[in-house]
Amino acid sequence: MKLIYVCSPCRGNPPYSRTQTEENIRDARFYCKAILVKGHIPIAPHAFYQGLLSEDTPEQRAKAIEIGLSLLSKCDALWVFGETISEGMKKEIARAKVFGIPVLYRDGV
Repeated sequence: MKLIYVCSPCRGNPPYSRTQTEENIRDARFYCKAILVKGHIPIAPHAFYQGLLSEDTPEQRAKAIEIGLSLLSKCDALWVFGETISEGMKKEIARAKVFGIPVLYRDGV
């Protein structure tokens, strides 16, 4: 089984809303389930650790991004989901390229 990093919006782009974040987390969990069905292991820090660190506190958001990028370094591929590429997603995509991790853009799953 391959480790697949789920790159999808968490809070999205401004203006931020709690409703949008909740929808994005629900979508990320849907993507995780689809990856499981395909026989791989999903890694989605923004969905798994939601509520442990605050997206609204700069230091905690930076820590969350650091954790995600550390997990990304262990993955076999990064799959990008959604129509919007957030600032956080841009960082993940750029880091995947630095690590030599394949980046795949997924319309659905």
